[in-house]
Amino acid sequence: MSPALLTLDNIQKSFGNTRVLADVSLQLGQGEILFLVGPSGCGKTTLLRIIAGFEVADLGHMQIGDRLIFDQHHFVPPRDRHLGYVLQEGVLFPHMSVYRNIAYGLGNGKGRTEAERARVHEVMALTDISELAERKPHQISGGQQQRVALARALAPGPSIMLLDEPFSALDEHLRAQIRDDIIDILRRSNSAAIIVTHDRHEALSCADRVGLLDNGHLLQLDTPENIYQRPASPLVARFISDNSLLLPAELDAGACCAQSALAQRVPIEIMSAQGLGQHARTGKLLIRADQLEPTRVGGDGAICSASVQRIKFHGSHSQVDLLAGDTRISLDLTGGVHAQLRIGDTIGLRLVGNGLFYPH
Repeated sequence: MSPALLTLDNIQKSFGNTRVLADVSLQLGQGEILFLVGPSGCGKTTLLRIIAGFEVADLGHMQIGDRLIFDQHHFVPPRDRHLGYVLQEGVLFPHMSVYRNIAYGLGNGKGRTEAERARVHEVMALTDISELAERKPHQISGGQQQRVALARALAPGPSIMLLDEPFSALDEHLRAQIRDDIIDILRRSNSAAIIVTHDRHEALSCADRVGLLDNGHLLQLDTPENIYQRPASPLVARFISDNSLLLPAELDAGACCAQSALAQRVPIEIMSAQGLGQHARTGKLLIRADQLEPTRVGGDGAICSASVQRIKFHGSHSQVDLLAGDTRISLDLTGGVHAQLRIGDTIGLRLVGNGLFYPH
Protein backbone atom coordinates (compact mmCIF):
# COMPACT_ATOMS: atom_id res chain seq x y z
CA MET A 1 0.00 0.00 0.00
CA SER A 2 1.16 3.58 -0.69
CA PRO A 3 2.11 5.86 2.24
CA ALA A 4 -0.82 6.49 4.57
CA LEU A 5 -3.06 9.36 3.55
CA LEU A 6 -5.52 8.67 6.39
CA THR A 7 -4.67 7.10 9.75
CA LEU A 8 -7.25 6.09 12.34
CA ASP A 9 -6.04 4.73 15.66
CA ASN A 10 -8.11 3.20 18.47
CA ILE A 11 -11.41 4.83 17.46
CA GLN A 12 -14.11 4.22 20.07
CA LYS A 13 -17.68 5.49 20.14
CA SER A 14 -20.75 4.83 22.28
CA PHE A 15 -24.26 6.25 22.23
CA GLY A 16 -25.44 6.09 25.82
CA ASN A 17 -24.76 2.57 27.05
CA THR A 18 -24.48 1.16 23.53
CA ARG A 19 -20.96 0.74 22.24
CA VAL A 20 -20.93 1.32 18.50
CA LEU A 21 -17.20 1.26 17.73
CA ALA A 22 -14.48 -0.49 19.73
CA ASP A 23 -10.79 0.12 19.06
CA VAL A 24 -11.00 0.55 15.27
CA SER A 25 -7.66 1.26 13.62
CA LEU A 26 -6.88 1.46 9.89
CA GLN A 27 -4.87 3.29 7.25
CA LEU A 28 -5.86 4.46 3.77
CA GLY A 29 -3.31 5.01 1.00
CA GLN A 30 -3.31 7.64 -1.75
CA GLY A 31 -5.62 6.53 -4.54
CA GLU A 32 -6.82 3.49 -2.58
CA ILE A 33 -10.47 2.45 -2.60
CA LEU A 34 -11.50 0.82 0.67
CA PHE A 35 -14.92 -0.76 1.15
CA LEU A 36 -16.42 -1.12 4.64
CA VAL A 37 -18.91 -3.99 4.91
CA GLY A 38 -20.84 -5.63 7.70
CA PRO A 39 -24.36 -6.27 8.96
CA SER A 40 -26.79 -3.44 9.69
CA GLY A 41 -25.93 -1.59 12.88
CA CYS A 42 -22.29 -2.75 12.94
CA GLY A 43 -20.88 0.81 12.99
CA LYS A 44 -20.02 1.43 9.32
CA THR A 45 -21.85 4.73 8.91
CA THR A 46 -20.84 5.94 12.37
CA LEU A 47 -17.17 5.42 11.46
CA LEU A 48 -17.66 7.33 8.21
CA ARG A 49 -19.36 10.20 10.05
CA ILE A 50 -16.51 10.33 12.59
CA ILE A 51 -14.01 10.63 9.75
CA ALA A 52 -16.11 13.41 8.20
CA GLY A 53 -16.45 15.20 11.53
CA PHE A 54 -20.23 14.86 11.84
CA GLU A 55 -19.78 12.65 14.93
CA VAL A 56 -17.13 12.98 17.64
CA ALA A 57 -15.24 9.87 18.74
CA ASP A 58 -15.05 9.17 22.47
CA LEU A 59 -11.44 8.06 22.14
CA GLY A 60 -8.74 7.71 19.51
CA HIS A 61 -7.02 9.93 17.01
CA MET A 62 -7.11 10.66 13.27
CA GLN A 63 -4.54 12.10 10.89
CA ILE A 64 -4.67 13.08 7.24
CA GLY A 65 -1.07 12.78 6.12
CA ASP A 66 0.92 14.45 8.89
CA ARG A 67 -1.97 16.70 9.90
CA LEU A 68 -3.69 15.89 13.20
CA ILE A 69 -7.47 15.99 12.74
CA PHE A 70 -8.60 14.93 16.19
CA ASP A 71 -7.50 13.41 19.45
CA GLN A 72 -8.56 13.98 23.06
CA HIS A 73 -7.39 17.60 22.93
CA HIS A 74 -7.85 18.62 19.32
CA PHE A 75 -10.75 18.68 16.81
CA VAL A 76 -10.73 20.06 13.25
CA PRO A 77 -14.30 20.96 12.15
CA PRO A 78 -15.78 19.22 9.09
CA ARG A 79 -15.42 22.22 6.78
CA ASP A 80 -11.65 22.31 7.35
CA ARG A 81 -10.97 18.61 6.75
CA HIS A 82 -11.17 18.86 2.93
CA LEU A 83 -13.16 15.65 2.54
CA GLY A 84 -15.88 14.85 0.02
CA TYR A 85 -19.05 13.17 1.29
CA VAL A 86 -21.75 11.47 -0.82
CA LEU A 87 -24.92 10.17 0.82
CA GLN A 88 -27.13 7.33 -0.34
CA GLU A 89 -29.74 9.67 -1.83
CA GLY A 90 -27.31 12.26 -3.22
CA VAL A 91 -29.31 15.11 -1.57
CA LEU A 92 -29.24 17.65 -4.41
CA PHE A 93 -30.84 21.06 -4.16
CA PRO A 94 -34.10 20.63 -6.13
CA HIS A 95 -34.38 24.31 -7.18
CA MET A 96 -30.85 24.48 -8.60
CA SER A 97 -29.58 23.29 -11.97
CA VAL A 98 -26.98 20.55 -12.20
CA TYR A 99 -24.34 23.23 -12.83
CA ARG A 100 -25.36 25.25 -9.76
CA ASN A 101 -25.49 22.13 -7.58
CA ILE A 102 -21.91 21.29 -8.51
CA ALA A 103 -20.73 24.90 -8.19
CA TYR A 104 -22.22 25.00 -4.69
CA GLY A 105 -19.59 22.49 -3.64
CA LEU A 106 -16.91 25.13 -4.26
CA GLY A 107 -18.08 27.23 -1.31
CA ASN A 108 -18.73 30.94 -1.25
CA GLY A 109 -17.65 31.55 -4.85
CA LYS A 110 -20.21 29.10 -6.21
CA GLY A 111 -18.71 29.09 -9.69
CA ARG A 112 -18.38 32.81 -10.25
CA THR A 113 -14.67 33.07 -11.06
CA GLU A 114 -13.10 31.76 -14.24
CA ALA A 115 -11.13 29.15 -12.27
CA GLU A 116 -14.28 27.96 -10.50
CA ARG A 117 -16.23 27.72 -13.74
CA ALA A 118 -13.40 25.74 -15.30
CA ARG A 119 -13.41 23.35 -12.33
CA VAL A 120 -17.18 22.80 -12.61
CA HIS A 121 -16.86 21.96 -16.29
CA GLU A 122 -13.87 19.72 -15.54
CA VAL A 123 -15.75 17.55 -13.02
CA MET A 124 -18.87 17.49 -15.23
CA ALA A 125 -16.70 16.12 -18.05
CA LEU A 126 -15.06 13.65 -15.66
CA THR A 127 -18.45 12.33 -14.54
CA ASP A 128 -19.92 12.46 -18.07
CA ILE A 129 -22.81 14.82 -17.23
CA SER A 130 -21.84 17.93 -19.22
CA GLU A 131 -25.03 17.76 -21.30
CA LEU A 132 -27.12 17.88 -18.09
CA ALA A 133 -25.74 21.25 -16.92
CA GLU A 134 -29.01 23.21 -17.16
CA ARG A 135 -31.39 20.51 -15.99
CA LYS A 136 -32.94 20.31 -12.53
CA PRO A 137 -32.59 17.16 -10.38
CA HIS A 138 -36.18 16.05 -11.06
CA GLN A 139 -35.40 16.05 -14.80
CA ILE A 140 -32.63 13.46 -14.59
CA SER A 141 -32.44 9.79 -13.56
CA GLY A 142 -31.38 8.41 -10.19
CA GLY A 143 -28.05 7.28 -11.61
CA GLN A 144 -27.44 10.73 -13.10
CA GLN A 145 -28.29 12.32 -9.75
CA GLN A 146 -25.59 10.20 -8.09
CA ARG A 147 -23.11 11.37 -10.71
CA VAL A 148 -24.04 14.98 -9.93
CA ALA A 149 -23.61 14.36 -6.20
CA LEU A 150 -20.20 12.81 -6.89
CA ALA A 151 -19.19 15.72 -9.12
CA ARG A 152 -20.23 18.21 -6.42
CA ALA A 153 -18.14 16.35 -3.83
CA LEU A 154 -15.15 16.15 -6.20
CA ALA A 155 -15.28 19.82 -7.23
CA PRO A 156 -13.24 21.23 -4.29
CA GLY A 157 -10.52 18.61 -4.84
CA PRO A 158 -10.92 16.75 -1.54
CA SER A 159 -8.09 14.61 -0.22
CA ILE A 160 -10.47 11.72 0.50
CA MET A 161 -13.95 10.79 -0.73
CA LEU A 162 -16.45 9.24 1.69
CA LEU A 163 -19.47 7.48 0.16
CA ASP A 164 -22.26 6.04 2.32
CA GLU A 165 -24.27 3.33 0.51
CA PRO A 166 -24.06 5.36 -2.73
CA PHE A 167 -25.67 2.71 -4.95
CA SER A 168 -28.35 1.18 -2.76
CA ALA A 169 -31.13 3.61 -3.82
CA LEU A 170 -30.67 2.77 -7.51
CA ASP A 171 -32.78 0.33 -9.50
CA GLU A 172 -31.18 -3.09 -9.65
CA HIS A 173 -30.53 -3.01 -13.40
CA LEU A 174 -28.73 0.37 -13.09
CA ARG A 175 -26.81 -0.38 -9.92
CA ALA A 176 -23.93 -2.37 -11.43
CA GLN A 177 -23.46 0.06 -14.31
CA ILE A 178 -23.46 3.20 -12.13
CA ARG A 179 -21.24 1.51 -9.53
CA ASP A 180 -18.64 0.57 -12.14
CA ASP A 181 -18.77 4.05 -13.67
CA ILE A 182 -18.29 5.79 -10.31
CA ILE A 183 -15.42 3.49 -9.32
CA ASP A 184 -13.82 4.28 -12.69
CA ILE A 185 -14.28 8.03 -12.06
CA LEU A 186 -12.66 7.75 -8.64
CA ARG A 187 -9.72 5.86 -10.12
CA ARG A 188 -9.25 8.30 -13.01
CA SER A 189 -9.26 11.22 -10.54
CA ASN A 190 -6.77 9.30 -8.32
CA SER A 191 -9.12 9.85 -5.40
CA ALA A 192 -8.71 7.87 -2.21
CA ALA A 193 -12.14 6.70 -1.08
CA ILE A 194 -13.91 4.87 1.71
CA ILE A 195 -17.22 3.37 0.57
CA VAL A 196 -19.78 1.92 2.96
CA THR A 197 -21.93 -0.91 1.59
CA HIS A 198 -23.97 -3.84 2.84
CA ASP A 199 -23.24 -5.74 -0.40
CA ARG A 200 -20.21 -7.99 0.08
CA HIS A 201 -20.17 -8.98 -3.61
CA GLU A 202 -19.89 -5.31 -4.53
CA ALA A 203 -16.99 -4.89 -2.11
CA LEU A 204 -15.14 -7.99 -3.28
CA SER A 205 -15.41 -7.01 -6.95
CA CYS A 206 -14.51 -3.30 -6.64
CA ALA A 207 -12.26 -2.69 -3.62
CA ASP A 208 -8.51 -2.53 -3.26
CA ARG A 209 -9.10 -3.63 0.34
CA VAL A 210 -12.16 -4.67 2.31
CA GLY A 211 -12.79 -4.00 6.01
CA LEU A 212 -15.37 -6.16 7.76
CA LEU A 213 -17.03 -4.60 10.80
CA ASP A 214 -19.22 -6.47 13.24
CA ASN A 215 -20.54 -5.27 16.58
CA GLY A 216 -18.17 -2.30 16.45
CA HIS A 217 -15.02 -4.39 15.87
CA LEU A 218 -12.92 -4.42 12.70
CA LEU A 219 -12.65 -8.19 12.27
CA GLN A 220 -10.45 -8.17 9.18
CA LEU A 221 -8.94 -5.60 6.83
CA ASP A 222 -7.42 -7.21 3.76
CA THR A 223 -7.45 -7.57 -0.01
CA PRO A 224 -10.65 -9.03 -1.50
CA GLU A 225 -8.77 -12.20 -2.44
CA ASN A 226 -7.39 -12.77 1.06
CA ILE A 227 -10.59 -11.94 2.90
CA TYR A 228 -12.46 -14.43 0.69
CA GLN A 229 -9.88 -17.22 0.54
CA ARG A 230 -8.41 -16.81 4.03
CA PRO A 231 -11.04 -15.29 6.34
CA ALA A 232 -9.54 -14.48 9.73
CA SER A 233 -12.30 -16.18 11.69
CA PRO A 234 -15.43 -18.33 11.22
CA LEU A 235 -17.51 -15.15 11.69
CA VAL A 236 -15.79 -13.49 8.74
CA ALA A 237 -16.20 -16.67 6.68
CA ARG A 238 -19.96 -16.81 7.30
CA PHE A 239 -20.45 -13.19 6.24
CA ILE A 240 -18.29 -13.31 3.13
CA SER A 241 -19.62 -16.51 1.57
CA ASP A 242 -23.18 -17.85 1.85
CA ASN A 243 -22.43 -21.35 0.62
CA SER A 244 -19.31 -22.06 2.65
CA LEU A 245 -19.39 -25.11 4.90
CA LEU A 246 -18.41 -24.44 8.51
CA LEU A 247 -18.38 -27.72 10.40
CA PRO A 248 -17.34 -28.93 13.86
CA ALA A 249 -14.12 -30.87 13.35
CA GLU A 250 -11.21 -32.53 15.10
CA LEU A 251 -7.55 -32.66 14.09
CA ASP A 252 -5.94 -36.01 13.37
CA ALA A 253 -2.79 -37.08 15.18
CA GLY A 254 -0.47 -35.38 12.70
CA ALA A 255 -2.50 -32.13 12.61
CA CYS A 256 -2.45 -32.20 8.81
CA CYS A 257 -6.04 -33.38 8.31
CA ALA A 258 -9.36 -32.88 10.08
CA GLN A 259 -12.27 -35.21 10.66
CA SER A 260 -15.83 -33.90 10.38
CA ALA A 261 -19.36 -35.06 9.63
CA LEU A 262 -18.62 -34.44 5.94
CA ALA A 263 -15.46 -36.54 5.61
CA GLN A 264 -13.02 -38.59 7.66
CA ARG A 265 -9.87 -36.93 6.30
CA VAL A 266 -9.84 -33.40 4.94
CA PRO A 267 -6.40 -31.84 4.31
CA ILE A 268 -6.28 -28.57 6.21
CA GLU A 269 -4.33 -25.43 7.00
CA ILE A 270 -4.50 -24.36 10.63
CA MET A 271 -5.48 -20.70 10.93
CA SER A 272 -4.16 -20.17 14.45
CA ALA A 273 -0.92 -21.44 15.93
CA GLN A 274 -1.98 -20.65 19.47
CA GLY A 275 -2.63 -23.48 21.88
CA LEU A 276 -2.36 -26.41 19.49
CA GLY A 277 -1.84 -28.77 22.40
CA GLN A 278 -4.22 -31.27 23.88
CA HIS A 279 -6.98 -28.71 24.39
CA ALA A 280 -6.97 -27.15 20.90
CA ARG A 281 -7.57 -30.20 18.72
CA THR A 282 -11.23 -29.36 18.13
CA GLY A 283 -12.55 -26.42 16.21
CA LYS A 284 -14.31 -25.37 13.02
CA LEU A 285 -13.52 -26.61 9.52
CA LEU A 286 -14.13 -24.19 6.65
CA ILE A 287 -14.62 -25.47 3.11
CA ARG A 288 -15.76 -22.99 0.46
CA ALA A 289 -18.35 -24.36 -1.95
CA ASP A 290 -16.19 -23.37 -4.93
CA GLN A 291 -13.48 -25.74 -3.60
CA LEU A 292 -15.73 -28.76 -4.20
CA GLU A 293 -15.85 -30.42 -7.61
CA PRO A 294 -18.03 -33.36 -8.73
CA THR A 295 -16.24 -36.62 -9.47
CA ARG A 296 -17.16 -40.29 -9.57
CA VAL A 297 -17.93 -41.98 -6.27
CA GLY A 298 -14.70 -43.33 -4.83
CA GLY A 299 -12.65 -41.55 -7.48
CA ASP A 300 -9.16 -40.18 -6.88
CA GLY A 301 -9.32 -37.26 -4.50
CA ALA A 302 -12.96 -37.80 -3.51
CA ILE A 303 -13.46 -36.94 0.15
CA CYS A 304 -17.13 -37.97 0.33
CA SER A 305 -20.22 -38.89 -1.67
CA ALA A 306 -23.43 -36.89 -1.91
CA SER A 307 -26.91 -37.31 -3.37
CA VAL A 308 -28.50 -34.74 -5.68
CA GLN A 309 -31.56 -33.20 -4.00
CA ARG A 310 -32.47 -30.30 -6.28
CA ILE A 311 -31.28 -28.69 -9.53
CA LYS A 312 -32.09 -25.09 -10.41
CA PHE A 313 -31.21 -24.13 -13.99
CA HIS A 314 -29.87 -20.58 -14.45
CA GLY A 315 -28.77 -20.72 -18.07
CA SER A 316 -24.98 -20.58 -17.97
CA HIS A 317 -24.89 -22.50 -14.71
CA SER A 318 -27.08 -24.54 -12.40
CA GLN A 319 -27.43 -24.47 -8.63
CA VAL A 320 -27.18 -28.07 -7.45
CA ASP A 321 -28.26 -28.85 -3.89
CA LEU A 322 -26.62 -31.94 -2.43
CA LEU A 323 -26.88 -33.97 0.76
CA ALA A 324 -23.74 -35.64 2.12
CA GLY A 325 -24.83 -37.54 5.22
CA ASP A 326 -26.50 -34.80 7.25
CA THR A 327 -24.51 -32.01 5.57
CA ARG A 328 -26.30 -29.86 2.99
CA ILE A 329 -24.15 -28.46 0.18
CA SER A 330 -25.07 -26.01 -2.58
CA LEU A 331 -22.81 -25.82 -5.65
CA ASP A 332 -22.91 -23.58 -8.71
CA LEU A 333 -21.87 -25.82 -11.60
CA THR A 334 -20.96 -24.62 -15.09
CA GLY A 335 -19.89 -26.33 -18.29
CA GLY A 336 -21.55 -29.60 -19.17
CA VAL A 337 -21.45 -31.07 -15.68
CA HIS A 338 -24.82 -29.79 -14.48
CA ALA A 339 -26.59 -30.98 -17.65
CA GLN A 340 -25.63 -34.58 -16.90
CA LEU A 341 -27.00 -34.67 -13.35
CA ARG A 342 -30.44 -35.87 -12.29
CA ILE A 343 -32.23 -35.69 -8.96
CA GLY A 344 -31.39 -38.80 -6.98
CA ASP A 345 -27.94 -39.29 -8.52
CA THR A 346 -25.04 -40.01 -6.17
CA ILE A 347 -21.74 -38.31 -6.96
CA GLY A 348 -18.33 -37.97 -5.35
CA LEU A 349 -16.91 -34.63 -4.26
CA ARG A 350 -13.25 -33.73 -4.67
CA LEU A 351 -11.63 -30.94 -2.61
CA VAL A 352 -9.47 -28.40 -4.45
CA GLY A 353 -6.78 -27.08 -2.11
CA ASN A 354 -7.07 -27.33 1.67
CA GLY A 355 -9.80 -26.65 4.14
CA LEU A 356 -9.14 -24.07 6.86
CA PHE A 357 -9.19 -25.19 10.49
CA TYR A 358 -9.97 -22.69 13.26
CA PRO A 359 -9.05 -24.14 16.67
CA HIS A 360 -11.38 -23.42 19.59
